[in-house]
Amino acid sequence: MKGTFSYKIDFSEIELEKQEISSFMGLGPIPDEPFGSMIDIAIELLSENKNIEGGFVLKPVEELSAKDGIIEVDGQTFTIGKMIASFLRNAEYAALFTCTAGLEVEKWSNKYKDEGDFVQSYVIDATGSLLVEGAMDLVYEKLKNMVTLNNLNITNRYSPGYCQWKVFDQQKLFSLLPQNFCNVKLSESSLMSPVKSVSGIVGIGKDVKYMGYICDTCSSKNCVYRSKKMYIKH
Repeated sequence: MKGTFSYKIDFSEIELEKQEISSFMGLGPIPDEPFGSMIDIAIELLSENKNIEGGFVLKPVEELSAKDGIIEVDGQTFTIGKMIASFLRNAEYAALFTCTAGLEVEKWSNKYKDEGDFVQSYVIDATGSLLVEGAMDLVYEKLKNMVTLNNLNITNRYSPGYCQWKVFDQQKLFSLLPQNFCNVKLSESSLMSPVKSVSGIVGIGKDVKYMGYICDTCSSKNCVYRSKKMYIKH
């Protein structure tokens, strides 16, 4: 299984909900004013975004060691940590992905910040975080459907910077993607541009399992998955 696939995503496909944004910001599902109106403004501004896109490259897995916490794909060895390596156990292929909400989030967030409205700027930034995650959820579903047609299974998706996977591995990941894939660029310090972008890996194989997110075992305090409470308990 090999190939490169990319998708343009319409804002309306993501079904971003006000309650989800409010909860993500720690306000509970029903925000008090003025936060409710600020979330409405953020959704309205970002709904005009035409630059949401994501995709993935499929490549065979050459080596995977849960003991050593590594996976090798196309000559690149990723030090993903023992936890993620165990979640990817039995992966025959890897889907290396990236997805972005585009520059619009930064544009509007910076506009309000420059005007001194730091709260509205933050609300837009938070909305952008969920926007790119929602877009990646759609890309993930496209990958899942493709994999299912080939009678294979799929793991969850994992990104550098989470679960002990060092951010600098981002350089190796992007070296296996087409240049400026999905209009996402990487700096020398391994930061993506646009800022509201995600990247990572998904394992594919006959015997892989979907494990969900296990936030109760993770020490990261600034994680979108923890905020969305996307986890299972063992």
